Amino acid sequence: MDLHQLRTFVAVAQEGHLTRAAERLHISQPTASAHIRALEDTLKVALFVRRSSGVEMTRAGVLLLRKAEALLDSALEFRSLARALSGQVCGTIVIGSNADPGISRVGPLGGLMSRRHPLIDLSIELRATAGILQGIRGGELDCGFFLGRPPEEGLACRRLVAVTYRVAGPAAWHEAIQAADLRTLAHMPWILAPAGNAQADMLATLFQGSGLKPSRALEANNDLVIRSLIAEGVGVSLVRSDHAAEGERAGIMSISPIAVAHSQMLFAYRKAREQEPVIQAVLAALDDIWGDAPARPQADG
Repeated sequence: MDLHQLRTFVAVAQEGHLTRAAERLHISQPTASAHIRALEDTLKVALFVRRSSGVEMTRAGVLLLRKAEALLDSALEFRSLARALSGQVCGTIVIGSNADPGISRVGPLGGLMSRRHPLIDLSIELRATAGILQGIRGGELDCGFFLGRPPEEGLACRRLVAVTYRVAGPAAWHEAIQAADLRTLAHMPWILAPAGNAQADMLATLFQGSGLKPSRALEANNDLVIRSLIAEGVGVSLVRSDHAAEGERAGIMSISPIAVAHSQMLFAYRKAREQEPVIQAVLAALDDIWGDAPARPQADG
């Protein structure tokens, strides 16, 4: 049994006549007849009864017709998919992310990549900024999103969007936080981020040149955990502006009016790999996801 025999079977069933089916398929009548005989021999069942006016389907033929039509439809879909995949980019790519997926848009990026490049095996890993840059350098990650400064020579970087953080603390400390200068803030209990984390770099920049060092209450490396600890009255910390505003509206945070930290969402990959098809595929998807955002190459730091 092959697809040619199935096509002939369906055509003869629809036409009710061998000659008309053969003409429709652009084959000879003897060839069409041979296809039907071969199919009947293979299936061990009669499909048609020959009449003087043409052919009439047997009960078995009627039952098998729908299956034959479904098989031919599946074969057409199979061929169409194979043609669509021909020349498609294939391979594996691992993307690192250290930020809220809502700001990096890593979710939409992954969705677009899956639809556009079904042969690419895509993975997304959560890491701190230092871990993402180390992973890209070492080849464990192909590219990644992170907050901070453009990386050193050897890594290409695209700036996606500016990000602002505010110093926020428990709502119960509102009066003290509102009246505090930078020195007073530094002496409050702080929920600090570990070295290599974007918040740690922002905090160092915030106090740079003042000779001040925040007083450590404890350490946490996750924004959601930090916000939870603030709500529990543990201490102050850097919180992304939109999250801080949400916390203030919810009555669980107070925002310092003087302390603002600035960073940026970046996307990095190794310069030497820029022309690889999988990297080009990610960069094209990145541009489409970010649209008019300033996703342009940054000079190495």
